[in-house]
Amino acid sequence: MPQSSKIKVMEIIREAYGGMKEHYVMLLKGLRQRGFDVLALCNFSQPVMEELKNAGVEVYPFVIPGEVQFCRDIRRTMMISSVIKEYKADVVHCHGYKAGVVGRLAGMLAGCPRVYTVHNFILPMAMPAKRWVLGKVECVLSRYTQGIITVSHALKEELVQNCRIPAGKIHVVHNGIPFYNSLNTGDTDFDHNLRRRLNIETDTILVGTVARLIPSKGIDYLLDAIPLVINHIKNVHFVVMGSGPHEQKLVRKALQLGIQDNITFLGYVNDIRNYINALDIFVLPSLSEGLGISVIEAMAAGKPVIATRVGGIPEIVNHDDNGYLVPPGDARELAMAIIYLAANPQIRKDYGQRGCRDVRKRFSVDKMVDRTAEILLRYAER
Repeated sequence: MPQSSKIKVMEIIREAYGGMKEHYVMLLKGLRQRGFDVLALCNFSQPVMEELKNAGVEVYPFVIPGEVQFCRDIRRTMMISSVIKEYKADVVHCHGYKAGVVGRLAGMLAGCPRVYTVHNFILPMAMPAKRWVLGKVECVLSRYTQGIITVSHALKEELVQNCRIPAGKIHVVHNGIPFYNSLNTGDTDFDHNLRRRLNIETDTILVGTVARLIPSKGIDYLLDAIPLVINHIKNVHFVVMGSGPHEQKLVRKALQLGIQDNITFLGYVNDIRNYINALDIFVLPSLSEGLGISVIEAMAAGKPVIATRVGGIPEIVNHDDNGYLVPPGDARELAMAIIYLAANPQIRKDYGQRGCRDVRKRFSVDKMVDRTAEILLRYAER
């Protein structure tokens, strides 16, 4: 790829969790390795901020909440514009809708080129009036945006169809993850220790998901599927990894369904690779998904995946080849897929092997960083 020649890029993100945060951290570290000067305008936990600093990224702590705060957002825009000028950025790169609005407006005020990455679907999850407003804002701002990146072709299609953004302005750059030499990279005793903690036998089928616990992740439908599954299979247990504002509601629903002994909410976990390696089946029942980093992570670990046919997921999972796709919001179909894989260990093994092969070819961090770096170089003011 072309050399950066010390291009100064300001990377702006709102308060974020899960896949978007991981993408941001990996991208910034990769840009530094490729010779970019990087200023991170973000607000993460202290360990994450230190991780960025240790990678040579200049960190500017700055809070951009997800919700709209009109007057405060104007002040934030002015403050960010001042930072852009002081830093003498060559290009501003914004992540997510909220940062994309205030960051691009700030870039316009500072006279700095703007690049914007769309990580998730915004319009389908909003009420009609809000959807109309969001679409109009995006349509207008896109005219003053030099380059737009989407993490899937499905997201690009939404912007073209619903926001009337020219397709030539949009670049698809799939998320990438770091790969390891061996699938069994975790603690070899972790599987047994986890099962002991959960009080389940070694021959119990362990089905799990990793998600931010918000409505769009569809965990409600996974809970609805569990009674159907345990009516057919007794030696099965479910784990949910992740936290979020929907967590207590989901715990209460599990109690109402009488499945509290069949599911464990593990909350946020640090050693996610070990937990994924301990699973027999990975499930992601999302109602909306920009791409689905957790699906890529599970497939890279050689795990059979069941996921919903939404957003960018079909760009990763080929149905009944390297995984299994079900309709979103359909607990019965999800249950049938889990029962099918639980009863067929050879199919689980085949899905896992083919999925691992496919994602390791297509979804590496290096490919993601190289392609993003090329786009930033293309639009940077030299």
